[in-house]
Amino acid sequence: MNQELELVESMDKLSELMQKFQTELLTGDLKEYTLRQLYYIELIDKKEGISVSEISKTLDLKKSTVSIAINQLIDLDIVNKIQSTTDKRFYFLKLTSKGKEIMKMHKQVHKNTIKKMLKILNPEEVENFIKIVDKITVII
Repeated sequence: MNQELELVESMDKLSELMQKFQTELLTGDLKEYTLRQLYYIELIDKKEGISVSEISKTLDLKKSTVSIAINQLIDLDIVNKIQSTTDKRFYFLKLTSKGKEIMKMHKQVHKNTIKKMLKILNPEEVENFIKIVDKITVII
């Protein structure tokens, strides 16, 4: 088998693995949320105080698209919009206690997946995997 075909098959396997991970995310306590919602929640958790404009730039999406998604999360009591004290036109985003609980469950799914990987990979393989992913994500 040639290398190109092996790479294609490996990418297919990786894609399948990511789909399984996403399916696991969307079951159990997190099943009522979409992957997009979970992604926004995760982004706000990582960068508390981020604005809709910053999310829009980060994800390369229209501000109106992000605003609609954020307003849905506000309606679900997952995110709060907090007005800046220095510039009344500016709003920061922060997770509510419900949003933080969702992130806790989300992180647990991540931890469970990582534990499974660490059971089958030795430290050198983990290091190589990280290097390879870092290297190829630059081109994609």
